[in-house]
Amino acid sequence: MTHEHSQGGHSGHIHRHDHASPGQDTDPVCGMTVKPDSPYRVIHAGHEYRFCSAKCQGKFETDPARYLAPETSQPSTEPAPVPGTEYTCPMHPEIRQIGPGTCPKCGMTLEPVMPGLDEEDNPELADLRRRFWWTLPLTVIVTAIAMSGGVFDPMLGAARPWVELALATPVVLWSGWPFFVRCAQSIGNRSPNMWTLIGLGVGAAYLYSVVATVAPEVFPASFRMGEHVAVYFEAAAVIISLTLLGQVLELKARSETGAAIKALLGLAPKTARRIRADGTEEDIPLTHVHPGDRLRIRPGEKVP
Repeated sequence: MTHEHSQGGHSGHIHRHDHASPGQDTDPVCGMTVKPDSPYRVIHAGHEYRFCSAKCQGKFETDPARYLAPETSQPSTEPAPVPGTEYTCPMHPEIRQIGPGTCPKCGMTLEPVMPGLDEEDNPELADLRRRFWWTLPLTVIVTAIAMSGGVFDPMLGAARPWVELALATPVVLWSGWPFFVRCAQSIGNRSPNMWTLIGLGVGAAYLYSVVATVAPEVFPASFRMGEHVAVYFEAAAVIISLTLLGQVLELKARSETGAAIKALLGLAPKTARRIRADGTEEDIPLTHVHPGDRLRIRPGEKVP
């Protein structure tokens, strides 16, 4: 590591750290080698740091300590919520709380009122997408059997209700589990909504069909269609799959909207250059700027 010191006027000492070969610097964010003529640079605590791109420069300006001491602070695999961040429910905007959680009315995952700049995956979207695609083939098969008009009866015979039960159970109990949780929460909070309707409808169709399959003798003869009692496994499975598809499309649309908002927020400067009383300058976060401070805006910089 080499150090170059320069002093002039009120600029103080500026140290340039060359972690790569002579004449080249290392980006403290991504570790890439940066040429000395890189336009992306920041002076922090008297040291000059160069970056490979504006994105790395923005990350450094947001949290310099995170990248100046990587050996003592290991980044978490999941982004930690900013203390004091306000979260709200997409379906019930009146629900507000500090910190992440679930909506007490519908059970949906709360989202930040103002999205952060870090790019992160939506765990709820990934979970519902996985449930949808893994059980979609089962829904298609059980629907084809139920709507075939008896085409599969010679092959399945009396086992047809049991086959439909085996196909529909993973769809209803695994894929539809988040919807049943939201249904229970809506009932417990005395706030009926669409999850109440979906949970009760799917639950009634599935439980009735299970009883009709396991113990058909408890039903009167008028309920029988041929050798077995009519079941509605395909209705329960189709409702769950269509609801999952709707949720996936909704969450994807919200994620794209959030990405556009993050792009706009990324255009705003993260720091300001404040002039001290003795004439020296320092880079500070915008949250540390107070009325009466004198700021210097250099040519080409954004106005904070």
